Amino acid sequence: MASFAFVRHYSSLIRLSTHRRIIGRSLHASPVAPKKKASTLEIQDLFTDEAGEDLLSSTHDTPPSPSYAEGRGNAIPKKSAPSKHLDSTTRHARFEELYKSVLTQTSLDPKQRRKVPPMRNSVWIHLVDLSQNEVELGKVIALVPKWKDMTRHQPGKGGLEERWGELVVGHAESLSCAKLALDMFSNHAKYQVPLSLPAARHLLHALHMEHPLQDVMTAVALFRVYRLNPIADDLVSLGLVCRALAGRIYQAAPPTSSSKTDNIQALKQVFETLVQSLRDLVASTDPSLFNVSPHARIRALTPRFTERQKRADNGLAALEKEKTWLKWCLKRIEDNLRASEGFENVAWLRHWREAAGHFKTDLTR
Repeated sequence: MASFAFVRHYSSLIRLSTHRRIIGRSLHASPVAPKKKASTLEIQDLFTDEAGEDLLSSTHDTPPSPSYAEGRGNAIPKKSAPSKHLDSTTRHARFEELYKSVLTQTSLDPKQRRKVPPMRNSVWIHLVDLSQNEVELGKVIALVPKWKDMTRHQPGKGGLEERWGELVVGHAESLSCAKLALDMFSNHAKYQVPLSLPAARHLLHALHMEHPLQDVMTAVALFRVYRLNPIADDLVSLGLVCRALAGRIYQAAPPTSSSKTDNIQALKQVFETLVQSLRDLVASTDPSLFNVSPHARIRALTPRFTERQKRADNGLAALEKEKTWLKWCLKRIEDNLRASEGFENVAWLRHWREAAGHFKTDLTR
């Protein structure tokens, strides 16, 4: 009975649907454009009376580019300039200086706050970028509720935007502390940072192999909380979750106890259901949409820096990264299924991967 309860629990989180779709949507071109040159931007520039550009505000000077999946939001903001080419000690000093400035301002009462220069939203990008470890990033996230309370009376400006959440997820993964980002999004009432589909995919990627399966399923549950497409309707997310399950089911060492064996059997039932959803979804998805650019993993091959910059502004770099995740997830899923079910039973997946250009056809077979 426990196994069936397990299956029902996780199946309800994933919210399998009978209607599979991948809907195209435009990307917002939202470049991060500091008002001052990177080399001269200082801490005091983030606290000013001047009406300047805000690094978290959206601009629309660049035409939007098409995307293969519904829910693609603004591009993940580029990392802020002040932290570039700084050694660890200098970065820490700048982080502490900026952190204390933000902490002081968010602790003031409204009357006192009117007497000091206002704080720009862009300060949050710099704080994340300057953080070098889990402790520092955790201190930044802990300030968010104060900022939310401080700006709640500003129409349309209360709290932080989706792109900041995307930046946090990416930085948390690079610092090997994805659980921080998961905890932040899991407490929406406290932090109220929106979760975009790109951030949700990135969060799944950060968790799917090196974190407990419970964390992965918590991230899956967030799709419903933030009203994102169900997992079964999003190929990248579904591939990541299937890979997470396969990694636990087809582990090198077999389970040593009956309870662990029962858990593996329950996981297999969920996995089989998701694989059927995966089969239905790839059957209705144009594989050419998931062809991985040859420049996706070799940055030096991209002709010019300006072209790389434009791709980042349009969100295309993030798209290529997601397609690369899917490529390797599907490969491992195919390997696992072939070992357990035989080549013929996974031909549907291999043919789709071949059409997507995920591997070269072996003409000698």
